[in-house]
Amino acid sequence: MGISNWGMVWTLVMPIALIVYYLYRKKYRDQQVSSILYWQQVMKEMQASPYLKKLQHHALFYLQLAALLLLVFALLNPYFESDSLEGGEFIFVIDTSASMLAGTPSQLESQKELMKEMAEKAEGKPVTIINAGTTPEILASMEQSAVRLNRVINAIELGYESPELEKTLLFAETLANDDSAVIHIFTDSLDRTILSNKTGAAYVVHANNEKPSNISILQFGVAEGETTDRAIVQLFNDSAETVTGRLELAGDEFKEIADIELAPGEEQLIPFENLPKMEIWQAALDVNDEYILDNEAFAYINRPTGTVIIDNRLHGLVARGLDSLGIQVNTAATDQLTSFTESPLVTNQSDLVEEPVPVLLIGRDDESPVEATGSVETVDHPLFAYAPMEDVFVSQIYPGFDGFETVATVGGEPFIQLSPEGDIIVLADIQATDWPLSPSFPLFLWSAVDELSGSENYIGTFSPKEQRAIALASPSGEWEIFKGDEYQSSYIEGEGSFQAPGEPGIYRAVSGDETKNFIVQLNNEEKNLAAGQNFTAGTPVESENITQLSLIPVILLLILMLMLVEWEVYRRGTSFG
Repeated sequence: MGISNWGMVWTLVMPIALIVYYLYRKKYRDQQVSSILYWQQVMKEMQASPYLKKLQHHALFYLQLAALLLLVFALLNPYFESDSLEGGEFIFVIDTSASMLAGTPSQLESQKELMKEMAEKAEGKPVTIINAGTTPEILASMEQSAVRLNRVINAIELGYESPELEKTLLFAETLANDDSAVIHIFTDSLDRTILSNKTGAAYVVHANNEKPSNISILQFGVAEGETTDRAIVQLFNDSAETVTGRLELAGDEFKEIADIELAPGEEQLIPFENLPKMEIWQAALDVNDEYILDNEAFAYINRPTGTVIIDNRLHGLVARGLDSLGIQVNTAATDQLTSFTESPLVTNQSDLVEEPVPVLLIGRDDESPVEATGSVETVDHPLFAYAPMEDVFVSQIYPGFDGFETVATVGGEPFIQLSPEGDIIVLADIQATDWPLSPSFPLFLWSAVDELSGSENYIGTFSPKEQRAIALASPSGEWEIFKGDEYQSSYIEGEGSFQAPGEPGIYRAVSGDETKNFIVQLNNEEKNLAAGQNFTAGTPVESENITQLSLIPVILLLILMLMLVEWEVYRRGTSFG
């Protein structure tokens, strides 16, 4: 403990003055005597009493003296010293992705408790809290109150979407006011290479050191047969023990159950044959593990149109790829394509993207290609669920469309895009790639035709909280979103992009008598759990790590309590003299 204001020590004259006042003040007492002869004896007894004996009978004196001494002590500004977190300001980045639900208790709850402990240790230094995600969200900005920080931390909930930590950290760096800032990252695991080239602020990673046991559904697909459908489920045991359980396949009122047993690290393909004709299916695992979100998967089987209209100017490999899928391919001259309005079009005519008919655009007729360098990188999208693109070589690409969503790039430049109306654009001629030599080429064509064929009762498959422009039209202009019978949210037509809910599952969009289904599917990257490591990158500029905790609020509270007691003593007229 220390004192920072010795200049106020002169105020000790106040309690001294109080003592002098009580010592020398006149005291009168009513004394009845039977004769004046007794006065002398009474005066002698009063004079014989010592001053200290008089003082000990005055409760008010002691209370006043104590209050004055405490006031003098407060004026000296006493304080306690305590160690605080290293750094001048702090930025907390919290990962709320689906994988943070793993563990018992969940990793998210464990990290929230750690955040609250560190907020206490910040000891009044400014703290900013950022919720990592596709769009980073500031939950608290330069907050110094531990009480308010605890309130914010307690309100943090699972967000399900990909954390996008690299992008979030770039955003966090812009909020650091000086070189003494420290960015604390609360996640399950973080690749060290993300922080390898960071300069300026220091980084402290708080990760989960123990890998949770997990059995997951990696892939789930349903294929159409002539009279019945079939499904296949890919399972993976990412734990150290053999796991037994059940796998249930359900659609409407139909259910089929298969017993499973997986050794540590084993993958299994579980087939289901002779399934009835249904559009939406759900696969669910009933096993004992520490992560339940990847124990469910959903699949939609679109009954695509049997015919695709292809521009006869396109390379013949495109028609062969479609024909190998069992899709009927009709070729048409370029000037006749606009007459087809029921079937998807495959062409390179850019102006057809603006038409209401669904289009798979391969190449562009209104731009010239440029040389492409680099590898193909894709985002998590249903187009690539069965068609990996990492090994595809592209030598030339066309410029991308402004305002279109990019789902695949080559060397950072757009390669595959989606229009707001759902058209699919491949910004390269097939002959400028080695794609037709890859098994992913016909699988991509199948996924593209499946997406373009669509369904009147199905909106699409979304990632958690994904925003996408979709075509919805109803007399009321408003759609209510339900999961089962539970209301989730509303969507107003024309007010921005449609945003999917965060929690994976099967949903319904309802407007009047019209109902459309859609699926929210967990991202594949959120199915891979890993044990992380705690580590530090960089060192903050030296700052004061000793915090002075003032005792003045406590002293003022004690003074107030003494004044209340003094008032009660005075009110009762209590005096022990």
